[in-house]
Amino acid sequence: MIKKTLLLIIVISVTAINEENHDYIVSILVDGTQQKTNIACLCTDDEQCDSNTQTCRLTDPDHVCYETWTKENSDNSIHLMAGNKTDRFIICCSDKNYCNDRDQFASDIRETFSGTKKAKTDYFSKRLMIIIIILSILLFIVIFVFIAIHIKRKRNSSNYSNETKQSNRKLGILASYLSGSKHSIPNGNSDSNPDQTPSKSDESRLLLSPGSFATEVALEKKIGVGAYGTVYRGIWHKDPIAVKIRLSHEEYSWRREVQIYEEFHLNHQNIVRYIAADHIDSSNGMELWIGTEYHENGSVYDYLLNHTITVPIMITMMYTIADGLFYLHKSIVATNGKPALAHRDIKTKNILVKDDLSCCIADLGLAVREVRLNSNELRNNNREPTVIDITPNRRVGTIRYMAPEILDRSFNGLSFESYKATDLYALGLVYWEILRRCQTKPEENDADVYQIPYADVLPNNPTFEQMQEVVCMRKIRPPPSPRWENHSIFRSIFGSCKELWAENPACRPSSCVIKEQLRNYRSQ
Repeated sequence: MIKKTLLLIIVISVTAINEENHDYIVSILVDGTQQKTNIACLCTDDEQCDSNTQTCRLTDPDHVCYETWTKENSDNSIHLMAGNKTDRFIICCSDKNYCNDRDQFASDIRETFSGTKKAKTDYFSKRLMIIIIILSILLFIVIFVFIAIHIKRKRNSSNYSNETKQSNRKLGILASYLSGSKHSIPNGNSDSNPDQTPSKSDESRLLLSPGSFATEVALEKKIGVGAYGTVYRGIWHKDPIAVKIRLSHEEYSWRREVQIYEEFHLNHQNIVRYIAADHIDSSNGMELWIGTEYHENGSVYDYLLNHTITVPIMITMMYTIADGLFYLHKSIVATNGKPALAHRDIKTKNILVKDDLSCCIADLGLAVREVRLNSNELRNNNREPTVIDITPNRRVGTIRYMAPEILDRSFNGLSFESYKATDLYALGLVYWEILRRCQTKPEENDADVYQIPYADVLPNNPTFEQMQEVVCMRKIRPPPSPRWENHSIFRSIFGSCKELWAENPACRPSSCVIKEQLRNYRSQ
């Protein structure tokens, strides 16, 4: 289209120029009532005259006599001559003898020449004006087309970018401002070992530039308050989401959780789905945001506090929790695989209840991962086959759910299996809480009052030393309910709970074993 427009401009310009270069000729025909023949005409030396005279005779009705005058620009004189020059004034006639014999000083000839010059000037000016107007219109059209194409492309690009971002966020694989590069987290040990200082590459990531997620979310109401942050229900692109907001002193756990979600793209129905992360400045300092999918039922703690459940629902809850934990604990070697992860803060407040009463695990701020070295790294560095990727963190998990080996400081922070074992201990306590709120009979609500583990022997916020005395020294574990003795499923699950909170970590069944046991209950 642009090429055609430019070609049209060139054609119009060339045509106009060619027309202006033509001689401007004024011809006047002096006619009588009819053209006559046998008329004598004045003849100059330049024409073929009769018998070398200055006359010639018309012998054809279509022939006419003519005479030309040429105005010289140098002295403004008019000369009678024949020829092919500009500024010619031609008279054609056939009404009488020597009708073309005119005086060059006649007033009509002078007036005609004056009018011709003026007409020529006016004609040229009009033609130039027309050309300028046409070129201006064509130039305006070209500019308009360019602008329209640019705006359309920019709008399409913007729409595509926004749709892609929204789609990725809803799939739980986008952090709105983090780069796509792999994060380098320093190796370290467990809570019982000294924290290591982050490397320079990590320090440069501590203060990240803000994104746009927080500006797109409208916070509606507060739905939870914990020791390390507040959870809100919000609206993001017309969809309800959960927004967990931490303060700046919780940056390590916030950064860790974002990294795990963004780098490993966790995708499992029993792991809460991640949407985006952001941070903003507020009157209380920097706020660290994480957006996840929203579940109206809240956490397992919230649900059990206000509801009792039947055996099928209990099995569904327990099975989906074990399935989510098994997904975290296992390593998936594939193109879109993931390393083995340990949660380190399993409790009923960190497990959410979906609409179908299945569960999903949340809050990965304390998670550690297993890093398996290849053969070259083992030979070059003389290191263990696996190392623990753990972020320095002031948080140490929830004291009430801490395993005995952490409380008595015998925990092996160099073994990834040790981290998994602490998750399994806490899982046994969660199952005990669920068991208490389950009815043995669908038609009879005989469920126990909701109670957190060790509530009968410890205060609401026990200290590390109090927990150590109860669990390690007195070796107390949560007691069974008398009504469980007469129900086989309850007895079996409570037996699994006792195995999970065994003092020796190596004796605790894996999440895979627990999952398969519960699968058998579901099929019954």
